[in-house]
Amino acid sequence: MRDYPYVCGADIHSIANKAFVRFETAKSRDIVVALDKSNIPFSAKYNDTEIVLTYDGNYKDSVDEITAKVMSENYDELLREIREKKSDDYLLLLSEVADVLNTTVGTLKARPVEIQELLCKAYADFWICDTPTIQRELDRYITVNGRTLQDIQEYEKSKAQEKAPKAPEVPKTTEPPTFEELIADYQRRESHAGFTREKHKYLSEIARRRQQNEQEKTAQTEETERNKY
Repeated sequence: MRDYPYVCGADIHSIANKAFVRFETAKSRDIVVALDKSNIPFSAKYNDTEIVLTYDGNYKDSVDEITAKVMSENYDELLREIREKKSDDYLLLLSEVADVLNTTVGTLKARPVEIQELLCKAYADFWICDTPTIQRELDRYITVNGRTLQDIQEYEKSKAQEKAPKAPEVPKTTEPPTFEELIADYQRRESHAGFTREKHKYLSEIARRRQQNEQEKTAQTEETERNKY
């Protein structure tokens, strides 16, 4: 029976949708620290060469991401490089921060240098965690005078749209109203007086004249066509 002197995490019975995994690694401590920082429900027992992990299966992608980072061949080099960053050098991580936040380096550089440094330091501190956790921690620092990064991006987008040339407006053509529209308009304007016989006669006369004009135009068109032959 293997000896696991270190036990940490939640009570194994409190973990829903249990998933199990075992790794042979000397970096067990880093794995449990990352799982704890990422708020992933887990229970672990480990020694200097192996870890047995029970976790909520709903977090499988996050657990896979964390263990892949920790157990990668260049993990020690990356971690040492991040931890040795001096204040001025942290800004070298700005492009990686932009990738995590799904934004551009230019957008981040538009913020005060102090905010840029805080973002880069937070990224270094939580690099070992899963991406949602890194994003959550970075979100703590991107509020500047009540404006979030999304607010800033939307503001910059609106300013760019204001500077863009606007297409000329095409004037709308107006067509003569139909007889039904004339009646509706007349009824709206004269609704307080009722629709009397005289008004009906007046509108009927308008309709008769319009019909007569159309008939005359039709007759003239037919006469013109006949004359062609």
